[in-house]
Amino acid sequence: MIGIWQIQQHFCVKCGGILSAPLGNISSPNFPGLYPYSIDCSWLIVVAEGSSVLLTFHHFELEYHGSCAYDYIKIYNGIAEDEGNLLGTFCGDISPPQFTSSWNVMSIIFHSDRHVAFRGFSVGYRKGNLL
Repeated sequence: MIGIWQIQQHFCVKCGGILSAPLGNISSPNFPGLYPYSIDCSWLIVVAEGSSVLLTFHHFELEYHGSCAYDYIKIYNGIAEDEGNLLGTFCGDISPPQFTSSWNVMSIIFHSDRHVAFRGFSVGYRKGNLL
Protein backbone atom coordinates (compact mmCIF):
# COMPACT_ATOMS: atom_id res chain seq x y z
CA MET A 1 0.00 0.00 0.00
CA ILE A 2 1.34 3.42 -0.92
CA GLY A 3 1.28 5.95 1.88
CA ILE A 4 0.23 9.57 1.44
CA TRP A 5 3.83 10.68 2.13
CA GLN A 6 5.09 8.56 -0.79
CA ILE A 7 2.47 10.02 -3.12
CA GLN A 8 3.29 13.56 -2.02
CA GLN A 9 7.00 12.89 -2.35
CA HIS A 10 6.50 11.63 -5.91
CA PHE A 11 4.42 14.59 -7.04
CA CYS A 12 6.37 17.33 -5.22
CA VAL A 13 9.81 16.54 -6.64
CA LYS A 14 10.84 19.09 -9.23
CA CYS A 15 13.73 18.46 -11.53
CA GLY A 16 14.86 19.28 -15.01
CA GLY A 17 14.47 22.43 -17.04
CA ILE A 18 16.26 24.61 -19.56
CA LEU A 19 19.69 25.89 -18.55
CA SER A 20 21.13 28.80 -20.53
CA ALA A 21 23.92 30.14 -18.31
CA PRO A 22 27.48 29.73 -19.66
CA LEU A 23 28.26 27.33 -16.79
CA GLY A 24 26.38 25.50 -14.10
CA ASN A 25 25.76 22.29 -12.19
CA ILE A 26 23.07 19.64 -12.38
CA SER A 27 22.37 17.01 -9.75
CA SER A 28 19.81 14.34 -9.07
CA PRO A 29 16.97 15.34 -6.73
CA ASN A 30 18.00 15.17 -3.04
CA PHE A 31 21.72 14.87 -3.90
CA PRO A 32 23.84 13.95 -1.96
CA GLY A 33 20.95 12.09 -0.34
CA LEU A 34 19.14 9.24 -2.04
CA TYR A 35 17.23 10.14 -5.19
CA PRO A 36 13.46 9.48 -5.22
CA TYR A 37 11.80 6.43 -6.73
CA SER A 38 9.86 6.64 -10.00
CA ILE A 39 11.17 9.92 -11.31
CA ASP A 40 11.96 11.26 -14.76
CA CYS A 41 13.99 14.45 -15.19
CA SER A 42 15.04 16.18 -18.39
CA TRP A 43 17.56 19.01 -18.66
CA LEU A 44 18.24 20.94 -21.84
CA ILE A 45 21.50 22.90 -21.82
CA VAL A 46 21.66 25.71 -24.38
CA VAL A 47 24.75 27.92 -24.61
CA ALA A 48 25.59 30.72 -27.04
CA GLU A 49 25.41 29.88 -30.74
CA GLY A 50 28.79 28.94 -32.14
CA SER A 51 29.77 27.36 -28.80
CA SER A 52 29.85 23.79 -27.51
CA VAL A 53 28.78 22.28 -24.18
CA LEU A 54 31.43 20.54 -22.04
CA LEU A 55 30.01 18.07 -19.52
CA THR A 56 32.05 16.69 -16.58
CA PHE A 57 30.69 14.30 -13.92
CA HIS A 58 31.80 14.93 -10.33
CA HIS A 59 29.84 12.10 -8.66
CA PHE A 60 27.96 9.16 -10.17
CA GLU A 61 26.16 6.43 -8.23
CA LEU A 62 23.03 4.83 -9.74
CA GLU A 63 21.53 1.35 -9.47
CA TYR A 64 23.52 -1.02 -11.70
CA HIS A 65 21.99 -3.24 -14.38
CA GLY A 66 23.79 -4.79 -17.36
CA SER A 67 21.74 -2.80 -19.87
CA CYS A 68 20.81 0.07 -17.49
CA ALA A 69 17.15 -0.97 -17.55
CA TYR A 70 16.29 0.33 -14.06
CA ASP A 71 17.90 3.67 -13.18
CA TYR A 72 19.92 5.54 -15.79
CA ILE A 73 21.20 8.75 -17.29
CA LYS A 74 21.08 9.35 -21.02
CA ILE A 75 23.30 12.00 -22.60
CA TYR A 76 22.35 13.54 -25.97
CA ASN A 77 24.35 15.67 -28.39
CA GLY A 78 21.41 17.99 -29.02
CA ILE A 79 17.77 17.43 -28.14
CA ALA A 80 16.64 14.25 -26.40
CA GLU A 81 13.76 13.61 -28.81
CA ASP A 82 16.26 12.53 -31.48
CA GLU A 83 17.64 9.06 -30.60
CA GLY A 84 20.26 9.58 -33.33
CA ASN A 85 21.83 12.16 -30.97
CA LEU A 86 22.25 9.65 -28.10
CA LEU A 87 25.85 9.69 -26.84
CA GLY A 88 25.30 7.00 -24.21
CA THR A 89 23.22 5.48 -21.45
CA PHE A 90 24.90 5.09 -18.06
CA CYS A 91 24.21 3.44 -14.69
CA GLY A 92 26.16 1.87 -11.83
CA ASP A 93 29.03 3.66 -10.09
CA ILE A 94 31.53 4.28 -12.91
CA SER A 95 31.36 7.93 -13.94
CA PRO A 96 30.58 8.60 -17.59
CA PRO A 97 33.43 10.17 -19.57
CA GLN A 98 33.66 13.88 -20.25
CA PHE A 99 31.50 14.91 -23.20
CA THR A 100 31.74 17.82 -25.62
CA SER A 101 28.77 18.58 -27.86
CA SER A 102 29.22 19.27 -31.55
CA TRP A 103 26.92 22.30 -31.31
CA ASN A 104 25.41 24.56 -28.65
CA VAL A 105 22.81 22.14 -27.23
CA MET A 106 23.10 19.08 -24.99
CA SER A 107 20.40 17.10 -23.13
CA ILE A 108 20.48 14.95 -20.01
CA ILE A 109 17.70 12.53 -19.10
CA PHE A 110 17.54 10.90 -15.65
CA HIS A 111 15.18 8.02 -14.84
CA SER A 112 14.68 6.00 -11.67
CA ASP A 113 12.38 3.02 -11.20
CA ARG A 114 10.17 2.03 -8.24
CA HIS A 115 12.85 0.15 -6.29
CA VAL A 116 16.39 0.77 -5.01
CA ALA A 117 17.83 4.27 -4.78
CA PHE A 118 21.40 5.52 -4.54
CA ARG A 119 23.06 8.93 -4.04
CA GLY A 120 22.69 9.84 -7.69
CA PHE A 121 24.88 12.24 -9.58
CA SER A 122 26.43 15.66 -9.80
CA VAL A 123 27.61 17.00 -13.14
CA GLY A 124 29.04 20.32 -14.18
CA TYR A 125 28.72 21.96 -17.58
CA ARG A 126 30.37 24.93 -19.22
CA LYS A 127 30.40 26.69 -22.53
CA GLY A 128 33.29 25.74 -24.78
CA ASN A 129 34.56 26.74 -28.19
CA LEU A 130 33.64 24.75 -31.26
CA LEU A 131 36.72 23.56 -33.10
